[in-house]
Amino acid sequence: MADRVDRVTGGFEVEFLQPLPEEYECPICQLAFRDPIQIEDCGHRFCQSCLQELRRRQGSPVLCPMDRKPIASTKVFLDKAARRAILSLGVKCINWKRKCDWTGELSSIEEHTKNCAYEDVNCTNPECNEVMSRKSLQYHLVSKCKWRVVSCHFCSEMYTYKDGKVHMKSCKRLPMECINKCGAKDIPREEMPFHLGECPLAVHPCVYRDIGCPFKGKRDALEEHYRCAVHTHLNMACHKIRENESRSLCTNGTFIWKITNYKQQFEQAVATPDELAIFSPPFYTSQYGYKLRLKAYLNGRDRGKGSHLSLYIIIMKGDYDALLEWPFKQKITFYLIDQSDQSNHRTHQLSPNRSLPNIKVVFNRPTVKENLGIGNPCFVPHEALSTGDYVKDDTIFIKAVVEPGKTAS
Repeated sequence: MADRVDRVTGGFEVEFLQPLPEEYECPICQLAFRDPIQIEDCGHRFCQSCLQELRRRQGSPVLCPMDRKPIASTKVFLDKAARRAILSLGVKCINWKRKCDWTGELSSIEEHTKNCAYEDVNCTNPECNEVMSRKSLQYHLVSKCKWRVVSCHFCSEMYTYKDGKVHMKSCKRLPMECINKCGAKDIPREEMPFHLGECPLAVHPCVYRDIGCPFKGKRDALEEHYRCAVHTHLNMACHKIRENESRSLCTNGTFIWKITNYKQQFEQAVATPDELAIFSPPFYTSQYGYKLRLKAYLNGRDRGKGSHLSLYIIIMKGDYDALLEWPFKQKITFYLIDQSDQSNHRTHQLSPNRSLPNIKVVFNRPTVKENLGIGNPCFVPHEALSTGDYVKDDTIFIKAVVEPGKTAS
């Protein structure tokens, strides 16, 4: 016999402990009566649902399958005695082939099935489609389900098991080996920048690299360099000051930002768990114009993180703000300069949008040191940077062209 009891039509499909008496078998479905009814005229009995199905198929009048005589609906009654006798018969669990040894009266089998350890059940995690026996459910939830929630061994953050590889790519406490191969192998990812600052094998640029010092060396070599190059650094600083003074104004609304030591700054941005930004020197759009500066994320931020160079413009509090028209309305065009003869520059134009939700803290006159920045998180893909001629001599150039503005008359 089949091993299910939850039929919509027909009798009980169960395994009886003793052979089912013939008088309790429905002649239509050939199963044990479910809600048996008896025809008063001929005495034949059928499952209530079987007779209803027969009536649906034959229409009226319905003929008795046993003697082909018409059945009057007023001559049919529920056989409570037969129903009581059938429900008291002994049966096996519907999962008896799976080694469930429960036996009991037919009337109790559905209640038993609700708790049977061998009954198939669905995983309780809504996204999981796995089906298993009830006795295996707990093990599945704890050890097998791809949708179970687990705690990271390193940072204790909770995540779905199937997303484990994704989590490990950003886990702040994942143990990592020093990229300089100094022997340290259990450095939490978020502490890697601090380790690199102290690593005995790390090669660092001179702290005066921004004013032109090209020296690089390990920590002990740097300390010796600082002792011996004091006057050299002072001369470089004086030269840089004079140079900045001569370039503090952009020419015809054009400002060019030279970013040196690109490879090292990019690697530092990648190794830092937080979004690391670098800033251009402040510049004015004209002699008495707006004061601005550029902000770059070499490893990207927001939707550009890990895949793009992100670039933003920041409006700063300037010396001539009282003479300028507010809010800021000029268009700004970003360029990543192609350093080859092809001049295949990458560009993005930024137009002040009055519908932005944070418009006041972006384009209005600054009331603090600087406003929030605005720009393009996906300015240039890393792939383009690595394959084009945008990086030469470990240097990139970013140009910002500001549309001419107006001053108060």
